[in-house]
Amino acid sequence: MSDLDITVSEVQELGEKLRLIATEFENAEDAASDYAEQVSHSGLAHELEEFAENWGVHRDKLMDGLRTLAEKAIKAAEGYDGIESELAEALQGGN
Repeated sequence: MSDLDITVSEVQELGEKLRLIATEFENAEDAASDYAEQVSHSGLAHELEEFAENWGVHRDKLMDGLRTLAEKAIKAAEGYDGIESELAEALQGGN
């Protein structure tokens, strides 16, 4: 098994980037529904609408997962940073 070497700031940055990605998904336009309204073939329009509905459900799940992971990464970074500060203080003889 290989060692994982990651800094607290990298974990914090990961959380912030994941939060940004979730926001981008949230702000993404639903182009498939727009195209469905412009398509003259009813079968294709129906398929586009169905795709848009399915994508909306999966996009919401993905956003929720990204937000959860982002918050966990940010909290982990804050926790590690706090522990590191406490250990440094303890080593210097403080309480």
